Amino acid sequence: MSAPPTRGHRWRLALALIVGGVLALALLLTSSEPAVPDSRHATAEQVAAARALVNQARQSRATGEPVELTLAEAELAATSAMVTQGFAPNRFDARVEDGVLTLTGSRPMLFRWINIRAQASGASEGLPTFTVKIGALPLPDWFSQWGLALIQRRMAAQGGTLPPIDTIVHSMRIGPDSVTARVLMPQGSLLAHARTTGVPAVDEDMVGTIYCTLAERQRGEPAPLLAQQLRRALAASQPSPEGHSAALVALALFSLGPEAAELFGGVDGTIGTCAARPVTLTLQGRADWAKHWALSAALETTTGSSISAAIGEWKELADSLESDPLLAPKDPSGFSFVDLASDRSGIKIARRLTDPERMADARAALLGAQDEDLLPAAALALSDGLTDAEFAARYGATDDPRYERKVASIDAMLRRGGID
Repeated sequence: MSAPPTRGHRWRLALALIVGGVLALALLLTSSEPAVPDSRHATAEQVAAARALVNQARQSRATGEPVELTLAEAELAATSAMVTQGFAPNRFDARVEDGVLTLTGSRPMLFRWINIRAQASGASEGLPTFTVKIGALPLPDWFSQWGLALIQRRMAAQGGTLPPIDTIVHSMRIGPDSVTARVLMPQGSLLAHARTTGVPAVDEDMVGTIYCTLAERQRGEPAPLLAQQLRRALAASQPSPEGHSAALVALALFSLGPEAAELFGGVDGTIGTCAARPVTLTLQGRADWAKHWALSAALETTTGSSISAAIGEWKELADSLESDPLLAPKDPSGFSFVDLASDRSGIKIARRLTDPERMADARAALLGAQDEDLLPAAALALSDGLTDAEFAARYGATDDPRYERKVASIDAMLRRGGID
């Protein structure tokens, strides 16, 4: 007759069962491959389609009434491409087939992938009820709804201002090959909502203080150069990542005015008492390059990740189809690598100013900044004003190796100029 298991043996058996259960659950929830295949970056036409949707949705802010948006295959593909590009290495796909809306997301985790698929059909008030599957494990409907509510509560607990999703999406109708939604865009700015994305919120009071300092200095001592205003903004800021973030956002507001309203609440709130008309600043003699630099630097501090770089590329792709550029109507339209160099310089300098290990040296250098420190003169020889056809013939797309080599050469040029 065998001896009864000892206490130590029982503990080892229990531990083995727990570990086995965890491993089994991990295998159920994760996959060896992403459910969303690797996709191309957004094209100029997709950027234009997404821009049209955003402009249509913005109309609801002015009227306070929902607007109806229809997303067919082209709009869903544009949304998928831009979300995937902007939030790489995560991937996203949205499509409607046979009356079923399928949203699929893939996120790398160690050596595997977390794949989440949500499906819905028919018409609904607010968001529809989605059937959700994580990996090979389907979730009950009540659990999916509880998860959405939990996310909303966590956002609110972190000080987020994004209203409940059902107050944004009033209704949805999923057709055979498209989805139509009645949408009311929330008031306020992306900066005010940034904390709901997990990006640290910029101190709006600090932004207002620096902005007012810039406005007061400009009235007494007008300064036309972006480099001069950057020096003033940094001098008025605290020597910390938070202070530098606020300085860059204030500089964008000061130079772009209403065009930066999506970053900060326009002339409302803390800058309302000293709001001034945007000041035309120049970088290497051009106002559009100054705007590109300032906006990209501010976006980097408020969005982070790869989204700020993607936005710069999307803007250039949109310009390649437009007769007038988005940021500076009187300057050359088309895809501009000088614009892109300005964007990338702003992003890189913003990263240095908000990196605790590098910010002291960056601040000391930029308190004496000149044009050359923000955009090397060598950048002025880059191609400027390429049409969509010219860009496609030379560089293909923004994920083409030819384009990637060009961007790498621009980054190398910026490094040689001390920008990294």
